Amino acid sequence: MNTSCFSSLYSHPNKYLEDHLSGSAHLIEKFSDESSTNLLDNKLISRLTKVIALCHDLGKSTRYFQDYLSADDSEKKNMKSMKETHHSLISAVIAFFVIKEEINKHAAYNDVKTLLPFIAYIVVKKHHGNLNDVVTEASLDDSDIDTMKSQLQSIDEEKFSILSDNLVKAGLDVKLDKNTINYYIENIKNELRNVKRYIRRINEKSDLSYYILINYIFSLLIDSDKSEVVIGRDFSRSYVELPSDLVDKYKSQISYKENKINSLREDAYREVNSSEINFDDRILSINLPTGLGKTLTSISFALRLREKLYKTFNKNYRIIYSLPFLSIIEQNFQEFEKILKGNNINTSTNVLLKHHHLSEMKYTDDDTEFDTDSSKIMIEGWNSEIIVTTFIQLFHTLLSNKNKSLRKFHRIANSIIILDEIQSIPFYYWKLVKEILQAVAFKLNSYVIFVTATQPMIFGNDEIRQLTDKRKYFNQMDRVVIKPVLDKNIHLSELVDMFDLKDGRSYLFILNTIASAKQFYELLKQKLPDEEIVYMSTHIVPFERLERIELIKSKKVKYAVTTQLVEAGVDIDFDVVVRDIAPLDSINQSAGRCNRNWQKSGEVYVVSLIDESDKKYSSRIYDKVMINITEKILSQYDEIGEKDFLNIIDRYYTAISENLSSDAAINILNAVYKLKYDSDDGTPSISKFKLIDDGYYKVDAYIEYNDEAIELWQRYLELKNVKNLFKRRNIFNEFKADFYKYVISIPEKTENMPADVEGFKYVNSDSINEYYDKETGFITKGVLSIW
Repeated sequence: MNTSCFSSLYSHPNKYLEDHLSGSAHLIEKFSDESSTNLLDNKLISRLTKVIALCHDLGKSTRYFQDYLSADDSEKKNMKSMKETHHSLISAVIAFFVIKEEINKHAAYNDVKTLLPFIAYIVVKKHHGNLNDVVTEASLDDSDIDTMKSQLQSIDEEKFSILSDNLVKAGLDVKLDKNTINYYIENIKNELRNVKRYIRRINEKSDLSYYILINYIFSLLIDSDKSEVVIGRDFSRSYVELPSDLVDKYKSQISYKENKINSLREDAYREVNSSEINFDDRILSINLPTGLGKTLTSISFALRLREKLYKTFNKNYRIIYSLPFLSIIEQNFQEFEKILKGNNINTSTNVLLKHHHLSEMKYTDDDTEFDTDSSKIMIEGWNSEIIVTTFIQLFHTLLSNKNKSLRKFHRIANSIIILDEIQSIPFYYWKLVKEILQAVAFKLNSYVIFVTATQPMIFGNDEIRQLTDKRKYFNQMDRVVIKPVLDKNIHLSELVDMFDLKDGRSYLFILNTIASAKQFYELLKQKLPDEEIVYMSTHIVPFERLERIELIKSKKVKYAVTTQLVEAGVDIDFDVVVRDIAPLDSINQSAGRCNRNWQKSGEVYVVSLIDESDKKYSSRIYDKVMINITEKILSQYDEIGEKDFLNIIDRYYTAISENLSSDAAINILNAVYKLKYDSDDGTPSISKFKLIDDGYYKVDAYIEYNDEAIELWQRYLELKNVKNLFKRRNIFNEFKADFYKYVISIPEKTENMPADVEGFKYVNSDSINEYYDKETGFITKGVLSIW
């Protein structure tokens, strides 16, 4: 547009309103056209979302908002609380009627003609906030109407006429004026009453289509809006060729020893990658024993599927590789890096992206490095071909009411989602996860691949396609024997004398609580005064935990005492693993740290540890029914060979399904059906979904562990001198990943609580010995340290 023809109305300082609206519409069209869904006709979605983007900030044309933009900071603070300054509601009303007129042109969509204008209304109304209960959103009171009339009256007709002309040029079919908008305001309450009746009929259906559709459109709008403001309209995703044989070529550069474990790894790899691809198979599984190369196998299959989808449908599918824990994100990300670099493919962030809450905010596209603001937008919007992320990021995108989480929802359309260590999903969420993954797979045209040694019964055998003959591999495994020692409960002092620790083998002890792990570590040191023993728990700063994991990998130590943090995905190997009683799937994961590479014969002992009051440590963190089921199964055996692991895990999951209810998940699923994103009265809503429930209250503590930690803390303190909040956040994002290497979570009620300093409990280097032990981590007093 020629700037001389602009309305002189602004959306942001120094940005014309029509420029922002047309720019957002340009991006939303790009984002929408990237994917094909099974929600509505894709051309219709592209058109509707473009219209929504052209309307979403029209409320900024009021004199109230224009005055707010030009006010100084002190004035802005006062003006922000005025309802007349807010722009989203009146924009939403306009979007409702404009979309209604648009939909009336499409006779084929009579069944959703009531809903689509309302979706436009919701997403525009909430595009700066979080989604609420849609029933609540379908209500307006008289004061809302009065406010909008006051806003409308304040609009400069001449400027608005120019704005409207420019929006028609940008693709809006309606020439808006104040009389038209007044009609909209006068009639919106009646329209919303009709919507409420329609929503009641939706509430009676168990259908996730409406939920997926709202999230998809909301996501497209808020992503295009934020991206346009920070980056502008001139960026786009281009096809990055990732040939299906990348892993083959990478593997050909590595020299593998000829042994049984590598032979089985290769067999599994070839079986999965020679399997026929059927586009109708949306839920898939790679179920193999631990250590059989599931990571490389799943990556290779995903690349092959991606290539075939592109050749068949000309759609560029993303690969989303999701894992349960931060501790294993890095090693899987590095695996992707090695594969790409081994094939001379650029590993810039537009190709390979790592995203979790501590991610470094640095985004690169070929030879360009984005500034911090732009990097944040690109990373949090998952603008990449391969995304390595956590279960938290993924599932809190699929099940959320939050603006920040839902922004990347549309990126899940046309994706290949690899869920590694899927058994980490709590059993009580199985039905919820099943329903949401099925909806994503079929409505958003995506694929889901479970990768695990212990596949939970989320899907029935007839609902999931196995890419391996899992029994063939489990039946050949003979690395490990599980030996239950559950005839009596034992104390830690008895455990330390239970084994001949000088027999030349390496020992890993996995305990259920930090308190028991610390106590046993001290007993073991007394027993083996001349040996180096590694201790790990979440009370050790992450920087030191990574150092200790590398020490274990180097085989320079023979003894380790840890909590459960090593169970899933951490590539360490011991001759003997001793595990305090836990749910059977956790025990199986622990067994994966024993004789992993089939060097000799490994043993896993399961014991039931009790404290001084004869209370089981397991009772403090695990469901009693799960422990009872595990004990009942294990007590039937003197020992269990690895080839039998699959059968006993199946028995365990069957018993879990029969004995444990999942009311919390059912309540959230019902909230999803009813589009109840949030609730004011505490009743179940989507906002209540929480993938990980820690079970006790914690606070973050910063430990000045070394010189780097001291320097990072000083940089953090200097942030208070930066008055602008957004600039302050951006500077922190530049070193946040390094900063959090020295942050741990400690019990909220510990008696020796460090002082509060700038949002953290702070332990400085001078007083570190009062709060932190360099061997065992934070020194808790007067509380039970569960983790």
